[in-house]
Amino acid sequence: MFLTRVILLSLAVLTFGLAGNPYWVFFEDNLTETKVQLTTRAEVRLMTRGALVTRGNLAVSPEHLAELRLAGYKIRQTSRFLNAVSLAVENAGDLEELTRFPFIKSIKPVALRVLTAPDQELQNPQLSRSSGRPYGPSLTQNELLHIPEIHDLGYDGSGILIGVFDTGFNTEHPAFDLLDIQAQYDFVDDEIDPSGSGHEHGINVLSVLGGYYPDQVIGPAFGASYLLARTENVASESRAEEDNWVAALEWADSLGVDIISSSLNYRDFDGTVDDYPDSAIDGMTAIISKAANIAAERGILVVNSAGNEGSAPGSIWPPADSPHVLGVGAITATGAISYFSSRGPTYDGRIKPDVVAMGSSVYMASGANSFRHGNGTSFSAPLTSGLAALLLQAHPELAPDSIITLFQQNGNQATNPDNDLGYGIPDLRQFFQNPPDRESANILVYPNPSSSHVVNMVLPNPLAGQVETGNLINIRGQKIASLIVEPISQHTVQVTLPGNIVLADQLYIITLQAADRIYSGKLVYIK
Repeated sequence: MFLTRVILLSLAVLTFGLAGNPYWVFFEDNLTETKVQLTTRAEVRLMTRGALVTRGNLAVSPEHLAELRLAGYKIRQTSRFLNAVSLAVENAGDLEELTRFPFIKSIKPVALRVLTAPDQELQNPQLSRSSGRPYGPSLTQNELLHIPEIHDLGYDGSGILIGVFDTGFNTEHPAFDLLDIQAQYDFVDDEIDPSGSGHEHGINVLSVLGGYYPDQVIGPAFGASYLLARTENVASESRAEEDNWVAALEWADSLGVDIISSSLNYRDFDGTVDDYPDSAIDGMTAIISKAANIAAERGILVVNSAGNEGSAPGSIWPPADSPHVLGVGAITATGAISYFSSRGPTYDGRIKPDVVAMGSSVYMASGANSFRHGNGTSFSAPLTSGLAALLLQAHPELAPDSIITLFQQNGNQATNPDNDLGYGIPDLRQFFQNPPDRESANILVYPNPSSSHVVNMVLPNPLAGQVETGNLINIRGQKIASLIVEPISQHTVQVTLPGNIVLADQLYIITLQAADRIYSGKLVYIK
């Protein structure tokens, strides 16, 4: 009875505007021990980059689902991440009846997506330029992130699986002729064809990320593989968006996705009564942020646009508010903040966005075979996703939080971040070697090569404070010395090489022991 009364108290603000609106129904427990089926790729990612303990491995209880269906409720989506379902609720009576099920913990409305477009008249296409390289008018947006230099070293995102969630996709544009699409699905209409009525935005975003059409547009990760998911219905403003995004996330997880690139934000409902309050913008409260946090636990990096809500402080919207999501703001070609880019801080005082990329006058594919310029954090996010794919190609052991840390530590505002530009424009060139080492499974050590006796080492799990020992090993497998190891973040340790012995110019192995695990990384030492 107490549970029923608690839920009923929350229904006072949930009964407005009911017309078949979807609601999240969260379960108290899970009666099943049935594990979800994952691909081998997903299992490897979970073991390599996932947390030691993670949620989302068990299917939603079929007994609970059966009881709800027997009572006449239509289940829209199930979520093993959240131990929940979304239901289509027709009237206040049906909503109240849900409170009588003893296994239901809470009920909340499904959030709307926010896809705000900045004023197109403020585009400035003359800022885009061409050069001897084949990027054409897309050169500037790539150069700000040093993408051409990384491409020149042989990195193109090969081996990385990226999920793109948007309003639909039409991949007949010639910019996608070489795109490797592994799978696609429409979570709005429940069909394989993900085109939908809003595919123009999807065409724009996908081309910025992975398009390849020399002398027009080249995306940073044109060599990656892709999962395309239509999660948004541009023809409707019903509460039918957030649950599709979560369903797509779990679908992509099961297929072994490495990175999710999303240019969508969620906060609104049908009326202001149900909107998330400011206090919910803490990265832990909004349902979409909770799902993204579980994805991070499972080794998936979520890159999300900060939003186009303008210059007001605290205008970052979920899931970009999460500390485990790489939230991306927008700048112009000259590095100035775009007027429309959402700003931090989060409600709990964290700096957001994390980084910025070009979002004003970005060049992209459009329609069936044309190109145009566009504005929005919708386009700075896929540029950043592409850079993250290149980094993961170079260092496949990096966990999501480690990647976010590296982006922050190597932004041009790393020492003085703010809530406009975050940590600034990332420069990750030091983490790439020529040619790509596709067989590497070592922990990232930087700077590398190094002539310094102090280097940093990034761990795949937040275990920096638990490092017990550190050793320096030569190429013959002999221990040279013990190391001084100090944590500088949850994922990063500072390693001090011995100063009392002479080190030769050669390859060394650094090993660290933490939480009964041994981590190793290669270091090339140069005097």
